[in-house]
Amino acid sequence: MDYQDLWPLIQQDILGCLLADAIIGARVGVAVEPGDIEDALNRKVQMAIGPGLDGLMGIGFLVLPIEEASDENANMPGGPLKLTILVQFVENVTLNRGPRGTMLPCRVWTALAEKLLKLYTPVGLTQSLVPSQPTIYEFTPDRDTNLRVGQLKFTASEADFRPFLRVARPQIVVSGSVVAAITPNSYQLTGTATVLVKATADSVWYTVDGSHPREGNAQATLYTGAPVNITQPCLFRARAFTRNQSGSDTAAANFWN
Repeated sequence: MDYQDLWPLIQQDILGCLLADAIIGARVGVAVEPGDIEDALNRKVQMAIGPGLDGLMGIGFLVLPIEEASDENANMPGGPLKLTILVQFVENVTLNRGPRGTMLPCRVWTALAEKLLKLYTPVGLTQSLVPSQPTIYEFTPDRDTNLRVGQLKFTASEADFRPFLRVARPQIVVSGSVVAAITPNSYQLTGTATVLVKATADSVWYTVDGSHPREGNAQATLYTGAPVNITQPCLFRARAFTRNQSGSDTAAANFWN
């Protein structure tokens, strides 16, 4: 299946959106990588509060990696994930209120960014960013009381460029020397049974030992369309697959003497 990791693209797209603004774009924006250690994060904070394009310093922003996702509709197979998106504006109060600072407090920059992002739909999302409640949360980190952080929190639904769709369950057609039992899909062997599998798929795999029918299972056989003869008691199982979809539910027929 052809997939692309969209989360870093969404993060970079949000960073680019903010940098494209005539006002916020004068500040330094930095993308935080997943798993950044504290030293690396501190370096990025120092970079963000450094001189911007206008020569002013004291405040910049970080676009955090997307690391929180939830499935809003568990009954929809392969449905889009709800992603949580965080942006932090970091203010060094001393620098920002000094002669080389922007003189605008963190809350002003954060509020402007909120208005911009509420109108923007990043690449790889099915909808515009939805503000959380509250959208803006300001705090002072314990490690540095001279810093002020304004955090923006949004959610949005991930786009499914390759949606998972369940393939139809194969149909097992049994003929030959068998007697159908009262139990569904159960047959008593009186000789040789013939099994045909009908499916709309790129491939169908089957097993006769009760194991899962799939490519990579040494006990599984690729179904070619030719009849399969059953002479001994077994559990015949078949599953259909396509290249761009998830596999089907498993079809089964039980044979006994």
